[in-house]
Amino acid sequence: MARIASAEMKRKEITKVEGTTREKKERAILDKQASGYDNRVLKVYKNAYDLSIQKIRSVLSPDQQVLEIGCGTGIISLGIAPYVEKVIATDISPQMISVAKSKGESSSVSNVDFRECDGYSVPYDDESFDVVLLFNTLHVVKEPAALLHEAHRLLKPAGHLVSATDCYAEPVPFPVKLMLSAQKLLKLVGIIPFMRYYEKEDLHHLFEQCSFAVVDADVLHPAPVNYYLLASKAVTSNKGRA
Repeated sequence: MARIASAEMKRKEITKVEGTTREKKERAILDKQASGYDNRVLKVYKNAYDLSIQKIRSVLSPDQQVLEIGCGTGIISLGIAPYVEKVIATDISPQMISVAKSKGESSSVSNVDFRECDGYSVPYDDESFDVVLLFNTLHVVKEPAALLHEAHRLLKPAGHLVSATDCYAEPVPFPVKLMLSAQKLLKLVGIIPFMRYYEKEDLHHLFEQCSFAVVDADVLHPAPVNYYLLASKAVTSNKGRA
């Protein structure tokens, strides 16, 4: 009996250490990117971000409470703020949150609360939010299913999960393939800690496994594919694949 207890304590200690290491790795890479993130990303993906905000608006109403997990510099949260009552925007990176707060203050947005927070364990009660957003996050975290399970816990019945994810395993032109090959090398040498190479179909399966039903899908950017999914916590049918 003592051996069983000792083994369980050791397992919990290992899990805690692994979690701490994961947090540090995810936080470090994002902190490095924060200051120049908007300039770098919007040069290529501005249209995808604009389309993301347009699509999110289809499920928003003025009385809603919205959560964004992995908000980065706040591009999405600030973009949807005029259409809802409140946005809680979280990110594991304090540098990303700092940039986001500065942008919110300079644009006089008062209904977005930016908070440093690990998306695997968001400090809110079950069923607290009408909509949860997960944009450009699932392919760069260690445990994407854990984020989806947390989103499911936090959503109200009939709530919506809205996401966009880069699908690096989809076919791309040769110049983009070269860029992705360089990215793989950075992952191999540890500069990029976590990276997943999804096909669009993989994301449908992942959402289904985490008790979501996809109700709409679209490609927001062609190469590499940035794939939009709208999913329901309650709906059981799966349609709308692009």
